[in-house]
Amino acid sequence: MMPKSFNILCLLVAIQCTTYNEEGMATPNGEIASDETSNEVDSHLPSADVEDVSVNKFIDELHTTAHGEQQPFPVTSLQQEGGNLTTNATNLPDVSCTVGREAVGQPVELVNSTRLLNLLVTEPNVTNRRSTADCVALLFYARYCPFSSMAAPHFNALSRAFPDIKMAAVDAMKHHSFNTQYGIVGVPTMMLFHNGRPAAKFNDSEYTLEMFSRFITKYTGIEPQGKLFVTSADFGGPVPSVLVKENDYCLALSWIFILVCGIYFFSKSTCWRWIVETVQNTWTEAEAQHEHVE
Repeated sequence: MMPKSFNILCLLVAIQCTTYNEEGMATPNGEIASDETSNEVDSHLPSADVEDVSVNKFIDELHTTAHGEQQPFPVTSLQQEGGNLTTNATNLPDVSCTVGREAVGQPVELVNSTRLLNLLVTEPNVTNRRSTADCVALLFYARYCPFSSMAAPHFNALSRAFPDIKMAAVDAMKHHSFNTQYGIVGVPTMMLFHNGRPAAKFNDSEYTLEMFSRFITKYTGIEPQGKLFVTSADFGGPVPSVLVKENDYCLALSWIFILVCGIYFFSKSTCWRWIVETVQNTWTEAEAQHEHVE
């Protein structure tokens, strides 16, 4: 006689191996009893051929979208949305300069500290660089610098190529306060100001009209007007292109200050004391020897 627990276990296994068809008829081992039911189930399952056709159709649609008439707009293109012409934000210039001013096409102006402060006036209503405001291209130069002399005629010609941008030049050796204020460590240096604030600094080592023009166009988006060329009149001014030897009094005062400080700190050192004591001892011995001879 089988134990009761074994009978219960067999009953559970039989239940697990039993499935039910749609009419409620139990079929052992999961077999479908009716051929009609089997055909109905197979009709709902997609075949491998149907799947291949669908995948190929989907790939063809992707190629049509990528190479056909429905091509997406490139990043650099203009888009027409709601009747307004909009440009992608990546193509916008760094600063927005005012164009069509009254003082258009004037030559480069040599400015002093007072005039420069008047040019670099800040409008409180302009809060960012994308707001339209006056732009100033400022050249820091020195009369005795050979590189400033070579860059002068090219900067003089720049005012014709960009008449909407104010061109100015300041002698960095006569007006030292602006060197520290704007981080000028060498001349020549050109800076672009927007609404009285520094926006960009020319960092190239080739001081030519073409490089100056690329710098302006890069940050303002304004293209040069006409052909870029340097005339003989540009060598005459306003920014001088003739090298002048000037006495740098500030450099002389700096050397004097360094020498005075060096002498002072050397007089407080032990080496100076040793030298003084050695001289005193030698002098004392020389006097004593002289008295002994007499």
